[in-house]
Amino acid sequence: MMFDNFQAYDVQETRRVSREEGRIEGKIEGEQLLLIKLVIKKLEKNYSAEQIAEILEESLDTIQPIYDIALRQAPDYNTDKVFEELNSNK
Repeated sequence: MMFDNFQAYDVQETRRVSREEGRIEGKIEGEQLLLIKLVIKKLEKNYSAEQIAEILEESLDTIQPIYDIALRQAPDYNTDKVFEELNSNK
């Protein structure tokens, strides 16, 4: 009776899926950090959000939040803090 509803699962497959999900999350995080760094570099050169979006070939909807957060930190830009604030707003 105790095992009537038992469903077996493949431990190795579960671990593989978890590792893959971690890699995907890490890749997305890395790409986002790179984008933040690029936005900060352009912001330091006094480019507008629209100009940065055009240069980086990203939508303004993607660039504007990064730009706004980084702009509040000027001149002491911190990529990690921008990343944290950007992701806490989502």
